[in-house]
Amino acid sequence: MKQLIGEIFKRNKALARFGLINFAVFFFLMILSFFDGRTLLGTNLWFKPMKFALSIGLFSWTMAWFLAYIGRAAQVKKIQWTIILMMTIEQLIIIAQAARAELSHFNISSLLNNILFNIMGIAIFVNTIVVFWTFLLIRKEKNLPKGYKMGILSGMLIFCIASLQGFVMAANLGHTWGAADGQEGIFFLNWAKGYIDLRIFHFLGLHALQIIPLFAWYFAKDSSGPVLLFSIFFISLASTTLWIVFL
Repeated sequence: MKQLIGEIFKRNKALARFGLINFAVFFFLMILSFFDGRTLLGTNLWFKPMKFALSIGLFSWTMAWFLAYIGRAAQVKKIQWTIILMMTIEQLIIIAQAARAELSHFNISSLLNNILFNIMGIAIFVNTIVVFWTFLLIRKEKNLPKGYKMGILSGMLIFCIASLQGFVMAANLGHTWGAADGQEGIFFLNWAKGYIDLRIFHFLGLHALQIIPLFAWYFAKDSSGPVLLFSIFFISLASTTLWIVFL
């Protein structure tokens, strides 16, 4: 693990440090949740910023790893700092809204809440654009093993689809299909037990960014065929959580 973290810092110090900050925020908020028992939609109000801190930390370290494959320093700097800025905006709003005991997402109950919700939407859209930009740049690189490159590209493409799927939730003004948000859910993740929860596809799709390249590296580094099949299987499996909604 120490060697892996060292390699991440070697590849991109800015994103590596940003990821580390988010992991530290997670532990701080976890401790805070033991002392602040306030709830929001039936769960501790600090759970959501904790989840985002973990997710942003992992995303930052993953992008630090992938950006090292791009031999264009100017573009890499623009991408890394855009990610850091957009994700900082996102997380600061989520933490601030939790401190106020207000929903961060789908909250249009006041002018301020509506503005903050829309700022987060813009930040996520911009972040998705720079991930797609990274996709286009890595697509041009010729020195990566064929299967591994396919894994990175497939993971990024599915990530972008899942990220934009967040706007489906925004249009629905909630992540629970067929009921109001706040239904009984599983611990911490809080996905609704008795209803379709649109966050499941969102979660699985976003983490294709890690899952598919790891599959490619360990099982089909030099062959794109198995990676393509696994990618199709993965997104098909994740998509069943959306198809059920429209049946």
